[in-house]
Amino acid sequence: MRVQADNIRIVLVRPQGMMNIGSVARAMKNMGLRELALVDPAGPPTHPDARVMAVRAQDILEGALIFSQLAEAIADCTWVIGTTRRRGKGREGLIDPRHMAAEIAEIATQNKVAVVFGPEDRGLSNRDLDLCQRLVTIPAHEKFGSLNLAQAVMIICYEIYMTAHYKQSSSGARRLATSEELEGMYRHMEEVLLHIGFLDENNPKRMMAVLRRIFSRAKLNTREVRVIRGICRQANWYNRQKATL
Repeated sequence: MRVQADNIRIVLVRPQGMMNIGSVARAMKNMGLRELALVDPAGPPTHPDARVMAVRAQDILEGALIFSQLAEAIADCTWVIGTTRRRGKGREGLIDPRHMAAEIAEIATQNKVAVVFGPEDRGLSNRDLDLCQRLVTIPAHEKFGSLNLAQAVMIICYEIYMTAHYKQSSSGARRLATSEELEGMYRHMEEVLLHIGFLDENNPKRMMAVLRRIFSRAKLNTREVRVIRGICRQANWYNRQKATL
C-alpha cells in the first residue's frame, strides 16, 4: 500500500522569515508534498518574499492553512512528529529522519501525519513537543548542528519521498486516535490523577510527560482512548460516591 501524500502535513510553528516559508514550499513540491500549515507566522504566506523563493510552488503558499495555536494545526492528525536539535531531559527516544520516514510509510497509509518544525531561532518549545508522539533529529556536525529551516524541511521531505516511492509498505497501520482526542484524554487523566494525589499538584506536567511518552509508544486508536476515558470517568464517580459516605 502506498503512502498518501495528502495524509502528510508540514507544520511550521511561528516561522519568522518569509523567504524561508517560500523555500519550504518549494522543497515540499520537489518531494511531492502539498499540505503546509503555518502557526502564528510573522506574515502572510503569499508575502512577496515568500513567493519569490517558492519558484513555481506558489500554489502551496496560496493553499497554506493558518492557525493561531499548534494544537489547532494538528487537531485532526493522528501521528505528530516534532523536530528538535537539542537533546536532554524530556527529549529521549529521538529517531533519525530515515527511521521516521519508515514509520510514516506505515502510518500515513490510513492516518493523517504531521511533521512539526519550530521557529528559526530557537526551535520548538517543550510545550510544543508535549503535543508530539515522536521526536526526530537530523544528524549533523557537533560543532555546527543547527540547520536552516528550509534545509531541515528538505531533508525530512526527501526521506519521506524516498521511502514512499522506493519501499513498498505493508497493508498499512490501523486508524489511530487524533491529536484532539489524545489531548482530551490527557486532560481527563491529569484531572483524575491530581484528584487522587498521584500527581504533584505543584508540577503535574513532569509526570504527565512520562505518561505521554508511554501512551505515544502504544499508538492508541479512538476506541482505546474511549476506554481510558471511561476508566477516568469511573474513578471520578467512585471518588464522588466515597466523599458522600
